[in-house]
Amino acid sequence: MPQDKKKHVYAGLALSILVGLLFCPLTGLVTAAVVGALKEIVWDWLLKKGTPELLDFVATVAGGVIGYTLLKFI
Repeated sequence: MPQDKKKHVYAGLALSILVGLLFCPLTGLVTAAVVGALKEIVWDWLLKKGTPELLDFVATVAGGVIGYTLLKFI
């Protein structure tokens, strides 16, 4: 897996766990997905600070799913 995608997975995981612990696991997952989408749309596409990529968003959500699973089932 490319280093950039790993960073997206870790960011989604961190967001999901942090928000999931503060509120609930599902809220953590939704937060990771929304932040991932906003990063790609606003930062990368609208502000032209990076390259918007669907797979970056997918990697962020995958990290969120891992965090959700850890909080929900472990």
